[in-house]
Amino acid sequence: MAPILQSLLYTSRLAAGYGPTEVGRIVKQAREMNAIHGITGVLVFDGEWFAQYVEGTADAIDVLESHLRADLRHSDFNAIETGPCGRARRFPHWVMGYADLDFEGTGLDIASLTEVDQLEALQLFSDAVKTMDIL
Repeated sequence: MAPILQSLLYTSRLAAGYGPTEVGRIVKQAREMNAIHGITGVLVFDGEWFAQYVEGTADAIDVLESHLRADLRHSDFNAIETGPCGRARRFPHWVMGYADLDFEGTGLDIASLTEVDQLEALQLFSDAVKTMDIL
């Protein structure tokens, strides 16, 4: 039987002094580390804000959250939803799916995810991801 998974949905801002090329490095590093640690998920970037949903074992997600909070490339880190999410993965095929909202017409306003309750934020994020061209 598969273990109970933990999820994390958060938003953060690309820190001052970092440009769009840094986002490519973040995605590359995340894909490598997530594959090693059994984490799956999706990262969305709108040119200023990140929204990311990840899932994996509780230990792996806790370590990832600590790294994200300490990563100088992220500012205004806000954990919207975190906790057990069952045994089935929401995004099982992506060690780190990525979408750039500069080129998407999803209507997802990342900054506003922090203004609604966690279940609504997760639903808004999940619905938007269904319309995106995930790389």
